[in-house]
Amino acid sequence: MKTIMTVCGTGLGSSFVVEMNIRTLLDTWGLSDQYQTTHGAVYEVNQNDAEYFVIARDLEDIMCGFPNLIILNSIIDQEELKEKLYKALCGKQKGTKKDEYDS
Repeated sequence: MKTIMTVCGTGLGSSFVVEMNIRTLLDTWGLSDQYQTTHGAVYEVNQNDAEYFVIARDLEDIMCGFPNLIILNSIIDQEELKEKLYKALCGKQKGTKKDEYDS
């Protein structure tokens, strides 16, 4: 099972909200059995914590060396999260149909 980690400045508020939104999308796309989610603070994460990291644009410079960064311009924009997460996960996922994105 692969891990998606949401990261914010303190690991409490925004990263938790984005994590919950990701869980909803994974359930909708039927991928919740392939990915687990977690969240944390920028000062406590390392590159081995997850395969994918979801961050707000303000953390881009701090986390630029991390693999598979999904950078959000707005953490409250559900469509942006949906589009970028789908591209990151399903663009590499065989057998996932495009129409599942719209579910």
